[in-house]
Amino acid sequence: MENIDHTELMEVDKKLNPAFERETVLMNIKDNYGKGTFIWHDFGNGIAHSKCDYVLNNDYNIHISSNIPGAVLIFNLSNSIKYIYKNNKKFTLKKNSFLIGLCSDEFYTQMYLKKDTRYKAITIGIKEKLFLQLAKKLEKIDEKMKKVKDSNHYIIDGGYMDSYQLDMLSNFEDSPINDNTLSNLQAESIALNLTHHTINKVVKENISNEHLGNEKIESLERAKEIIIKHYASPLSIKEIAYKSAINECYLKKDFKIYYGMTIYEMLQKQRLKIAKELLNDNFSVKESCFEVGYKHTGNFSKLFYNHYGISPSLYRKQQQ
Repeated sequence: MENIDHTELMEVDKKLNPAFERETVLMNIKDNYGKGTFIWHDFGNGIAHSKCDYVLNNDYNIHISSNIPGAVLIFNLSNSIKYIYKNNKKFTLKKNSFLIGLCSDEFYTQMYLKKDTRYKAITIGIKEKLFLQLAKKLEKIDEKMKKVKDSNHYIIDGGYMDSYQLDMLSNFEDSPINDNTLSNLQAESIALNLTHHTINKVVKENISNEHLGNEKIESLERAKEIIIKHYASPLSIKEIAYKSAINECYLKKDFKIYYGMTIYEMLQKQRLKIAKELLNDNFSVKESCFEVGYKHTGNFSKLFYNHYGISPSLYRKQQQ
């Protein structure tokens, strides 16, 4: 297997320098390595994000290094990515999973990527000082950050993305980074919301895992499975509680603590997500509405607009 540095994969297509300290770099994968794009955008406030979407024409061992200490949030939207760190520890980030990792000013890792395989991920980097402020509720976060200076990296958390994260990432992809300042501001807004939600999610899960207990957590996860699978059915909290083997009052209270949203909010997000996919597949607004469990197109259209910022009929036209 050929060893190459991450930066060697790409050549700069365009470098943009908008107002203030923002900087944007648009890159293409070099033809001799494969096809695809890589975008890097610095917000100018201690946060930067990158978006990659490429297919390589050979198996490669990609080297990545950084001299900026802080944290990184990685959201993998494609095939599994295998990381090997400086201390030879390995971590595999599966499809539709995320991780929050800490890195030192001598960070180094390798990614093993296979040929003819699509790799698509969004990464958000946060400088150390800012991350410590944002994640101050995480247990012993200062100590963990200090240990990173010796161990090179530390993975705080990882797991499957929830429906809210997937929705925001979908919106992120619909907001291209380019030389349009308004477009970039929209992408920044989504990235900041995604960062806030993800850190908050990890904080809440750490707290709830300590206080809820394994049995209750299993019941809450069963409740989520029921919602995700049977989103089109007229589900009642009483029915979900019964099937999840949990008291109805505990379900309502602990579900919000564990997932950061109510049962109704999760059900609505899942319905709207599926409705959006149906509109992409050329279903009519009415068909999409009824298919996901809504009875009135007016109510459906209002919820869709509030969630995605566009009416379902206009969204359908854009896809066509």
